Amino acid sequence: MSVETTSNGNGPAPLLDVRGLVKHFPIRRGFLRRTVGTVKAVDGISFDIREGETLSLVGESGCGKSTTARSIIRAYEPTGGEILFKTEDGDFIDLAQLSLTELRPMRRQLQMIFQDPFSSLNPRMNIYEIISEPLLVHGIGSSSEREDRVAELLRVVRLRPEYMRRYPHAFSGGQRQRIGIARALAVNPRLILADEPVSGLDVSVQAQVINLMMDLQDELGLTYLFVSHDLSVVKQISNRVVVMYVGRIAEIGTPEELFGAPKHPYTAALMSSVPKPHPSQRSKRYVLEGEVAKSG
Repeated sequence: MSVETTSNGNGPAPLLDVRGLVKHFPIRRGFLRRTVGTVKAVDGISFDIREGETLSLVGESGCGKSTTARSIIRAYEPTGGEILFKTEDGDFIDLAQLSLTELRPMRRQLQMIFQDPFSSLNPRMNIYEIISEPLLVHGIGSSSEREDRVAELLRVVRLRPEYMRRYPHAFSGGQRQRIGIARALAVNPRLILADEPVSGLDVSVQAQVINLMMDLQDELGLTYLFVSHDLSVVKQISNRVVVMYVGRIAEIGTPEELFGAPKHPYTAALMSSVPKPHPSQRSKRYVLEGEVAKSG
């Protein structure tokens, strides 16, 4: 289903336009699993992502960041709202309205990098099988062409092609995340949703993976939706930042705006929690008064 959308006045029409996205999870109890309530994980949020930019979703644990990303890619079925994606023809399609059969070809244009590099790779598959699986699912290339593509992707993520016959247990966490990035790149996506891709890695390895992602964005013209709670990383890589709180958006702005002059009290409290790089520097802490807001 094609949908019309327009620019927000700050540039061309976005690559992804999320309107009123809702995702609720039922609370079930008892032997009969009766529904006794609802968790409003994402409660009517709207934002857009422009081509070639990095838009970050930040907030404390449980605010709905990862649920938002998984709902966009339809790993979770949205409860409501529109997810408008710009196709290569320039038309906008509402991903939320597509059947699974209709959604399948669209998945080539949206791929995901998962948080845990240890559980996101099948330990029974070697690296060639893991990276080539998206190519096989979408019927891309012959066996020899897929092998050449996997070798190329390993070079792109700074790993040796001869590693493709090894299994995940032979790699470190940082190397596994590079393999996850190679898998996401296999079908030449236009939008990559990165769900806290460096949170489980050592600090030195985090920097390497972040620099790799930024280099790939420049080389391949990628667009990122970057989910993270690490505000220092977000400040470094983001063009714009969306601050989430209990399933809703508190504030949207550039890193300079949010770190320099936040408008929402929650944003100010969140930004003040970032530690200063030198012990002689101290940041002013903003403490929110009252009880924690409820998503329901």
